[in-house]
Amino acid sequence: MIELNEAQRTAATSPDGPTLVLAGAGTGKTRVIVERIVWLIEERGVDPRNILALTFTNRAANEMRARVIARVMGRLGTERLASWVGTFHAFALYVLRREIERLGLRPSFTIFDEADQLSLMRRLLRDLPATHVKLTPRDVVSWISRLKQDLAEPDSAPCSNDAEETCRLLWNQYHDALRRASALDFDDLLVLLVRLLREHEDARDKYRRRYRHILVDEYQDTNRAQYEIARLLTDGHGNIFVVGDEDQSIYSWRGANIRNILDFERDFENARVVRLEQNYRSTAPILAAANELVKNNRRRLGKTLYTAHKHGEPVGFYVAGSAEEEAEWVVEEVKKLGDGAERSAVLYRANWQSRLVEEALRRRGMNYVVVGGVRFYSRKEIKDLLGYMRLLVNPADDESLRRIIAVPPRGIGGVTMERFEEYAKERNEPLLGVLRDTEHDQTLNPRMRNAALGFVHLIDDLAYQSKRMPVRDLVNLILDTTKYREYLRQSDEKDFRSRLETVDEFLSACAQFDGQQTGGVVEFLQDLALYSEADELAVREGAVTLLTCHSAKGLEFDTVFLIGLEAGLLPHVTAESEREVEEERRLCYVAMTRARKKLTLTAAQSRMMHGAREDRALSRFVHEIGGQLVRVRKEPREMPAGRPSLAKRPVGGQPPEAAADAVAEGAMKTGTPVHHPKFGRGYVMYTTGSGDKLRAKIRFNSGSVKMFMVSQSPLQIIEGKKK
Repeated sequence: MIELNEAQRTAATSPDGPTLVLAGAGTGKTRVIVERIVWLIEERGVDPRNILALTFTNRAANEMRARVIARVMGRLGTERLASWVGTFHAFALYVLRREIERLGLRPSFTIFDEADQLSLMRRLLRDLPATHVKLTPRDVVSWISRLKQDLAEPDSAPCSNDAEETCRLLWNQYHDALRRASALDFDDLLVLLVRLLREHEDARDKYRRRYRHILVDEYQDTNRAQYEIARLLTDGHGNIFVVGDEDQSIYSWRGANIRNILDFERDFENARVVRLEQNYRSTAPILAAANELVKNNRRRLGKTLYTAHKHGEPVGFYVAGSAEEEAEWVVEEVKKLGDGAERSAVLYRANWQSRLVEEALRRRGMNYVVVGGVRFYSRKEIKDLLGYMRLLVNPADDESLRRIIAVPPRGIGGVTMERFEEYAKERNEPLLGVLRDTEHDQTLNPRMRNAALGFVHLIDDLAYQSKRMPVRDLVNLILDTTKYREYLRQSDEKDFRSRLETVDEFLSACAQFDGQQTGGVVEFLQDLALYSEADELAVREGAVTLLTCHSAKGLEFDTVFLIGLEAGLLPHVTAESEREVEEERRLCYVAMTRARKKLTLTAAQSRMMHGAREDRALSRFVHEIGGQLVRVRKEPREMPAGRPSLAKRPVGGQPPEAAADAVAEGAMKTGTPVHHPKFGRGYVMYTTGSGDKLRAKIRFNSGSVKMFMVSQSPLQIIEGKKK
């Protein structure tokens, strides 16, 4: 076993049974997991095939696998690891490909990604009667996803308004469409694995016997379904080893349940808890500031990070007169770093905050990379080619067919497709089957029949050839047969060159996959479906990295600038309850602990919000960190603190002059929480006008958005402690 500190060694050599390793930021959690696997194999004599290690990104899984192989390769005499190391979703896919027929489904199912889900939901919403509440596809997909991650059914979900009733209806239509397409979404992978393990004892026992040691990385990020998978697989032998940090639980909006880590000792009898608190990443001043912030949270198991390196620059705090000045100052500081710029990052709470920083960087001709832009595999041309490939593998994939039926155009327009859609609905069969039957449908004119049959013959021929050629050759065949490159030139005269370069890069990716000799088009599509944004991070030479606090999780930089420490930004305006504020505090803590050598927090006294300039209040987090911060420059005037604690104060439904007075006091601002007797709680998106002409656009928690004349409406402003 390589050199470990005392706490790391205690964790890695923990005896059988449940173990929770509370690993603070930068304390070497990956090293502990790797050494745990090595210790089980080399010291305990555990067969590597009996070890299952689960994490959340392919990048983390690949790193873990490579490090274990490097440690045990000499002993095992192999460059492959027999242990199963991968993401929860990849493991679920692995099991379901082999067992899903027990659940009455076919193993040749397609996986719908987010774009496919939104496309399907958009079509379902379009077909809803006008009497239903208007919702966005993303709102409905998110509602369905939250329920599935909690292993809930629509009938068990409380419906407090018409919007949720509509979501219930769409839940059934959505899953009927998935079944017709022989498809699953990402949440289905987890839900169906739980169902398999619960309902089929022989399958459960099979995988329990196979995997005698279960290890889970980033346990604080698990949702209810992932928790249940781990529990079902370890029930009986109890050998579950989880590593996580409740202070870095920042993904509740994606379904993560912090209770999984907080309740570990209650859920797993006789559990051991080992704390890793020695930080190997950051300087003492950075850790002192981060500790001072996060200790204000109540929902935590508790730990205090420390480092053997007692020196380092104090944490800086800069207050700019405006957001524009803030961006200019940060960029000037990055410029001073010289070659160190590529080891620096600018972090922010919301994506839109990057704009001013980007503009300041461009004015100076400085390199930068924005994490979270349009991902390579999400670009239109790539999605088009993947649509062809997926339809070849799964002829029932209607969403892929809809995407490519007119790409390039082939004489099948919207009206014709509506007719085919009606036929498919009446016959309850895939669209490709309906198109195939047009050969004998004399109600269609010859042009429509020929267009439909031409497409069917194209797909049939490609599908036949796809079974015996490398992925790169198949994509080239699709490009040549469909004349897709010519289509790009004709449809996008301005940017067709960059789009063609994207296609060429895709071919390079296909060739790289072929060189690995790990399968054909089915496996290629499977690998892409399991990819995540975190796996695509790549930093250009000499470039400063711009990214959100959420995207920064798991990364580290020599120098970090955390901008926008203002009320309504961090914590975010949507954080109403104390639990939500605690997650925002954890997010700030995560951002701060990305810094190795230097950390600077910034704020602006004014900022353009929705087209109007606003005075800004300082974030409560700055006050909580307090004396750990050193002002970079003394401002001529201090920023105000957050609003004082006040009771609910009526604004609407009063005389216009009273409403105007309230507005003059600055009460109705962007981000202000409000209550409406009919629509419930919400927040101000923006305001226009003034006095008795003041109008406010409100987004309510139900998802609806309404515009009100403030002086005429019964709105109440909710200030002070949010409930």
